[in-house]
Amino acid sequence: MITSSPRSGAPGRRSAGREPTLRACIAALASLAILALAGCAATDRMASSEELATMEEQALALSRTGNHDAARQVYLSMARRAADPGRNRYRILAAREAGRAGRHRRALETLEDIEPLPRWLGLWSLAAAENERILTGAQAAYARLAGIDPTDFPSIAGRLIRTRSELLFALRQPVEGLDELARLGANFSERDGGGASFAWSLLREHRAQLSTAGATGAALGWIELALLADRFAKDPTDAGAAMNNWRGKFPDHPAASLLAGTVRAEICEGTRVPARLAMLLPGSQAYDTARQSLRDGFLAARYALMSSCAAPQIAFYEVAGSNDAATQWTRAASEGAEFIVGPLLPQSVERAAEAAGGLPTLALNRLRRRSAPDNFEEFALAPEHEARQAARQALRQGLRRALVLYPQTARGQRIYRSFSQEYQAGGGRLIAREPYSPADVDYSEQIGRLLKVGASNRRARALESRLGRNLRFQPRRRQDADLVFVVARAQQGQLLVPQLRYNYSGDLPVFATQSIFDPDHPENHDLNGVELPALPILTHQHVQALHGQLSEAALSGPDFNVSLFAMGYDSFKLALALYNGSEALAEGIRGLTGTIYRAPGGKLERELTWTRIAEGELTGAGAPLR
Repeated sequence: MITSSPRSGAPGRRSAGREPTLRACIAALASLAILALAGCAATDRMASSEELATMEEQALALSRTGNHDAARQVYLSMARRAADPGRNRYRILAAREAGRAGRHRRALETLEDIEPLPRWLGLWSLAAAENERILTGAQAAYARLAGIDPTDFPSIAGRLIRTRSELLFALRQPVEGLDELARLGANFSERDGGGASFAWSLLREHRAQLSTAGATGAALGWIELALLADRFAKDPTDAGAAMNNWRGKFPDHPAASLLAGTVRAEICEGTRVPARLAMLLPGSQAYDTARQSLRDGFLAARYALMSSCAAPQIAFYEVAGSNDAATQWTRAASEGAEFIVGPLLPQSVERAAEAAGGLPTLALNRLRRRSAPDNFEEFALAPEHEARQAARQALRQGLRRALVLYPQTARGQRIYRSFSQEYQAGGGRLIAREPYSPADVDYSEQIGRLLKVGASNRRARALESRLGRNLRFQPRRRQDADLVFVVARAQQGQLLVPQLRYNYSGDLPVFATQSIFDPDHPENHDLNGVELPALPILTHQHVQALHGQLSEAALSGPDFNVSLFAMGYDSFKLALALYNGSEALAEGIRGLTGTIYRAPGGKLERELTWTRIAEGELTGAGAPLR
């Protein structure tokens, strides 16, 4: 940016023999410059102001087309023919063209031989800085310009400010560089293009060094917008809503003029969109709420994408039963779908996998009987993901010895095994476990064995027997545990957690999966203190604000399944990411069900918001839902 380069771009089509080519124009300008020099040498007379103006136009045209040597010669001719007050200016311009031609050391030596008048000091410093950056580095170049007051040189003030800003970015000081550019709009006219576009080009070039730390005002707005564009470039679905939020936060920001064009184009250009997306939904009346919630979430994501980028056509197919899944998959493929999402139910997923072949498919459940065919991905709201996250969270907190309570069901055992495997792989130790029946209401026996409270009671009774008198005694739980991991649905959780506390576990952290918490249950205060992963859609008010459909009334409506709505929304985002090669999954896609990423084994998994129940509500990384 500081050192000019020849303009690129093919010239328009011209009729042969009628219009000169760009190369011919450059040659003609160079010839004119040589003729001017020859005439100067022959006459050696002073040039009039009109002649100097014409020659300067020639020099500028030559410089713009990349012919810096010819431009230099014109400026040298002007220096010989100009009166004393102007000669130094043309010598400075000639030295600048030498530097732009690549002869930086010669240019700097020439400049050092010039004693500029105060009126040319800004131009001289600017030319010197261009060459010093190449020869010595950005620090020396910036030091050359730091003491220059742009208001003293109004004709080049914009260029001085831009150059200093560019050097500050090169010195990894983007906030100071943006503060420098803010002076353009405050005091100077813009003769050489838009300051907003220039600022954005610097932010794009130096995106890796950007941070909001220490930024305020306009600089903060610039950096937040650049980071926003970077974040949504691989996952553009929510970009429109995010840009609207940014505009609300910075209503009069100079970057607002770039939102509709430059920023939007940058976000959208990296994402290919399938022409047609199909979604296979459960068709049975028993699954009306599931079908509607998935469909609404899928459409909400498409509408969100439409606010910023092109969106695919959508086609929905209802699967009447598991045997119909292969038929509907084949039908969707034959009707032009480039990507298929669904089905949802486990048996239907198995049947769809039998028919799938080559066309990218994102099933909304796990295969259990067979391995996935090529281009067949599985996305499930599996509680096993939550169990593994709970294990990792416990280890991060230094809780390395765990007790586990889990129901004697296939689901309960899967969750227990997932927690145990992740926990022990990370260095944790499972010191005891107790299964229970979901039909029970009294879990004191299982809890007593888990916490070894019964052993404490037996020791007390033995001591009383030996002493022959009653003792005042408070049972103690085992002291070798760091936490209790509870696998329970809301109904069992409301009973288990108070009974754990009653049996002297009050000082032990209790971890669980999301299923223990029902937002509509009237007795959630009994779960206070329990820590668990939860859907971002439930815990983050800013997520709910981003999607206008997610009012509290909608989230708790009887015909609305918030988890499946979130799943439908995220399945659309995942389909786009997978269609584009799934590069975005390396960093993780932030959705309503969590941050979705590809695990080391190749499966899709989710990281949810880690929360704690307080006053009967989910709190933690996000604000309470209610």
